[in-house]
Amino acid sequence: AYRAGASVTGFEYTLNYYIIKDINAPLLYITLTRGAHLLTAMEEHLEKEHPSIKSMILEHRKDKSPLRIRMKHLPEDKIREIEEILFSTERPVQQRFFEGRGVNFRTSDIELWPTEYYLCGGHGLTGIFVNEKAETTVPGLYAAGDVSLVARGHLSGAFVYGEIAAEEATDYLRNHPLRKDFDRTGLDALKADLERRAAQTSGEISIEEFEYKTRRLISDYCTPPKNAYKLHMALWWMERLGKEIREKVRVRHIHDLFKVLEVENIMLCARLSATASLERKESRWGFWHYRSDFPQKDDSQWLKHIMLQKGSQAKDILVTHRPLARMHG
Repeated sequence: AYRAGASVTGFEYTLNYYIIKDINAPLLYITLTRGAHLLTAMEEHLEKEHPSIKSMILEHRKDKSPLRIRMKHLPEDKIREIEEILFSTERPVQQRFFEGRGVNFRTSDIELWPTEYYLCGGHGLTGIFVNEKAETTVPGLYAAGDVSLVARGHLSGAFVYGEIAAEEATDYLRNHPLRKDFDRTGLDALKADLERRAAQTSGEISIEEFEYKTRRLISDYCTPPKNAYKLHMALWWMERLGKEIREKVRVRHIHDLFKVLEVENIMLCARLSATASLERKESRWGFWHYRSDFPQKDDSQWLKHIMLQKGSQAKDILVTHRPLARMHG
């Protein structure tokens, strides 16, 4: 959507969660609501306060980590109920994960840990800018779910905006018949570029190594605590990596090519995040956008959206501000 010209916003809101260590999978609501305990490394109980992600991150920053989920005190039928949900409906891969770690809910605690920082509309404040009709700033392009900025809509928001987007897109097509005489220049250029990328069979670096380096550098420079130096370094590294992925990365087969395109999208998101974070010269949303060089929140200057749009050149990012939409009456 960004490459098509749509505006995006909220990329300075760098979010992380506190969930199962080494696997991106939820656990709290399924276990705590069925009697599991949440403990710090010092055996302090936290489950009675119905902990939030923010409160668990605070415990982590107080050096009380890792937090742990404990179920060994639960009756067998309750543990089986939790396993049935986790291993079938919620995330079946968890069963193999826990078996591989030798974790049995009847005898072992489950460690929790902060995730990597990420950008998300459904669970955060980041995404493609849409209005109440799910319209983006590109006519005929609609967005819903985690990619769109319907802040913290979660699953129910995705359902609602998904239906709105489908209805509005259907109405748009009724009034705007599909064109058959479109300009193939861009399509042909993309096809030729993909063929060149697929021919990078003699590169010296595997895409797996390159992705690891990219993610590590993003964690080093794009995440809080932020400051101007770190954010400028993030932009410098993403520009360098953008060249290296075309010159040094080895593409053995179609799966590597898919991964190359995925990593390029990750690098673009990092550039957008660093650009938005540089623009917002304040701290906001607790630790999610904390700038050590601008540690205070400043509503007088920054109670507004940072909007990003592709410039005339592919690497150019246009930055504008948009006032908050307010309800009246």
